[in-house]
Amino acid sequence: MPAVDGTEGSGELKRLRDLVGPSEISYTELLEDREQAVLVAKKAAAEAGELRGHIVDLSVQLSRARQDLEYQQVSAAMSRPARVVYRVRRRIATSVTPRVAALVRRVRRTLST
Repeated sequence: MPAVDGTEGSGELKRLRDLVGPSEISYTELLEDREQAVLVAKKAAAEAGELRGHIVDLSVQLSRARQDLEYQQVSAAMSRPARVVYRVRRRIATSVTPRVAALVRRVRRTLST
């Protein structure tokens, strides 16, 4: 920013006074209002982020509830032995298979290096 001499500075001061009023007090109040508006905007943004987090949490809970409902419906329609087989298959698919796959990847990585 170039240096401002007295005439340019007074012109800028006149322009600012025309915008905000005849005194520096009005300009100071305007700056304070602006700072307050910035703080309010930051607070609103933080609250919006918190609400987005709650929405994600509720979405996860809804997904889990739907899975539980589906499992209960499937389980209610099965005989006792079929329910045991279903649970074993589900456990293998969700717990054992991913762990075995990760172990196989680690072994392959170790052997390839």
